[in-house]
Amino acid sequence: MQKSLLALTTLFLVGCIATPVSSPSKQTSEIKPEQTTSIFYYPVAPVGHGQATALVTGKFAWKDGCLYLVGKDGVYNTAMFPMYPKDIVRWDEANKTLTLDGHIFKMGDFISTNGHYSDYVANSPMALEYQKQGNRKCLNSSIANIGTMDLND
Repeated sequence: MQKSLLALTTLFLVGCIATPVSSPSKQTSEIKPEQTTSIFYYPVAPVGHGQATALVTGKFAWKDGCLYLVGKDGVYNTAMFPMYPKDIVRWDEANKTLTLDGHIFKMGDFISTNGHYSDYVANSPMALEYQKQGNRKCLNSSIANIGTMDLND
């Protein structure tokens, strides 16, 4: 009886030691938060990518899923970026940073670059195009078309 118990215990222990334990996958994927911030683009020529050369200045701000360029007058202008070239603008939702043509801006950073200001006119053909790009609540009455030709950081 003791030999049987010893043999059974030995088999049990060997079985436990020999049974592979599944380990967590070595492939860990980076968990990125879902992007909820609306990014708006103004049209530029697909070839040449011409942008306005007037001056646009202000500080970047993020509020309720919207990106703004706040002027020295305190006005929250909806931030718009050139449509082309593609991927010239990248938004990092987790860190609330904006990369424009390789220059990284945190919210609160000042920018002085080319571009122009315009009015948002609801129900105009351009307004309808903007409304397809993101959350309509982010479209304030004043728009800052931010260029990328002379970025500071």
